[in-house]
Amino acid sequence: MSPGGHLTTTALACAAAHAAGASPALVAGIAMGGFLIDLDHVLDYVAFEGRRDLRPAAFLKYYTEQRTQRLVLLLHSYEMLALLIGLAWVTGWSWLWGYVVGMAFHLPLDIVFNGQVLSRNLVPFYSFTVRWRAGFRAEPLIGVTAPRPVGGGFWRSFFSELFLLTPAPRVEVRAGRIGEARRSAL
Repeated sequence: MSPGGHLTTTALACAAAHAAGASPALVAGIAMGGFLIDLDHVLDYVAFEGRRDLRPAAFLKYYTEQRTQRLVLLLHSYEMLALLIGLAWVTGWSWLWGYVVGMAFHLPLDIVFNGQVLSRNLVPFYSFTVRWRAGFRAEPLIGVTAPRPVGGGFWRSFFSELFLLTPAPRVEVRAGRIGEARRSAL
């Protein structure tokens, strides 16, 4: 999902939690788990991709054009979610329970929306063990072999779901048979 999509869904989740009487710590945790979890992309960008251009537009373009070679993503995994649930259970920290809730929203949204963009089932991808076994290499994990330039600028990429950059497949019927699903271009 795009950063803007996560920002929007996280803001709605935080507003709903606040309206339901959740503590400020719980709401802050939801914000961290729903949106700030994506800071691990910055870590990958700098530490594993060796990128030094830290301008938000350069960073976002690098990811939207699928130029990544390594996908470590320490915070995006079922294993991390399980570890944090255990830690929250033991400590009882409200903010950590909030982080778990935010992360529990974030990962499925990534699976659905990023899976549409990549035309691939991403359920296994969100296992750190699966990524580790693949050497964290993007090609076997997400099937991207070359950059895919995307136009439209920073805000269009930031809020890509609003601009319908990934329309749903359309099924065509020809001569009584269902043809191959095709993506219609905007």
